[in-house]
Amino acid sequence: MQEDEEFVNKLMLKFCWSSTRFPLVTGECLHLLDVYRKSLLWEDPGKKKRSSPSREEGDVIIPSATELNEAGIRFKKNKSGSLKDISFKGGVLRLPLIVVDDATESTFLNLIAFERFHVGAGNQVTSYIFFMDNIIDSGRDVSLLDDRGIIQNAIGSDKAVAKLFNSLAKDVTLDPDGNLDSVHKRVNKYCKKRWNQWRANLIHTYFRNPWAILSVIAAVFLFALTIAQTVYTIYPYYHPSDSSTPSSPPPR
Repeated sequence: MQEDEEFVNKLMLKFCWSSTRFPLVTGECLHLLDVYRKSLLWEDPGKKKRSSPSREEGDVIIPSATELNEAGIRFKKNKSGSLKDISFKGGVLRLPLIVVDDATESTFLNLIAFERFHVGAGNQVTSYIFFMDNIIDSGRDVSLLDDRGIIQNAIGSDKAVAKLFNSLAKDVTLDPDGNLDSVHKRVNKYCKKRWNQWRANLIHTYFRNPWAILSVIAAVFLFALTIAQTVYTIYPYYHPSDSSTPSSPPPR
């Protein structure tokens, strides 16, 4: 019976999304949309489950991807491709690859509606959209995630992709019992560390463009020359050379 369900699920996915490779979807599914949703949220059975999220803080809104990058957070694509496999460790935020095309908006709107109207199904897709909306504020954020291999833009404009995620996230919330809530809080805690804030301010102020970088390098170079000149000037005063001291008369 289970093999028959897996075979039917595979046929449905292949028929509707023939150009995409999906992991095996097991178990009974409500309908086609449920099959597709489970294919996006698959989990490796051998992978250890993460600990339950902390409830020490309330709702947390993290900065955009550009600001996170300036704070020292690196973005990498996860290996599984699952929307559930989002993690933050050691300053590295791992996210799944998402291909944004003309069907993305309608697909995710249907998935969000499915999770709202099916109690007990979970809201992992909704939480994912909420998370992406938090880190995408403008086309610059989309461009950064595109460079890191996390977003594959198939609609052309980075601004259009940013607008798409911002519109999808209207009236959606994050699951307080899900893994993404824990990721939110860890990223927010990392950004609040003073050293990371100083680093972000330094980059934002002095390293936004090549001319600013050249100005900083020139200023550091001139400062180093000033110190060297000062040392060169005062050193002979405290350490006179042997040639300046009178020589003692030769013995008779």
